[in-house]
Amino acid sequence: MNRVIRYPRRSRARPARALLTLLFLLCIGVAVYLYAGQAFAYWQAKAELKKLSVRMEMLKEENMALEEEIVLLQDKEYLEIRARKELGLVRPGEIIFNVGN
Repeated sequence: MNRVIRYPRRSRARPARALLTLLFLLCIGVAVYLYAGQAFAYWQAKAELKKLSVRMEMLKEENMALEEEIVLLQDKEYLEIRARKELGLVRPGEIIFNVGN
């Protein structure tokens, strides 16, 4: 008894399935790449915003100090004290003794 065994033919769906899988994986890869780029840009912008916020607070404090100094510079006594201290100015007849540190 010679029996011939016939196996079913391979369907052509297998290459199509592989192509679809490859295409799907490619789409997933592109989506991950685009998301990662956007996430990185977001984190960079957030860090820059934090730095700029700190700088802005420092500048606000400096601005307040300068505004206070403007008010103080309107006072003649303060101007005199500052001129004596920073410029070494004296009134006529005064003697300055400079003691070393």
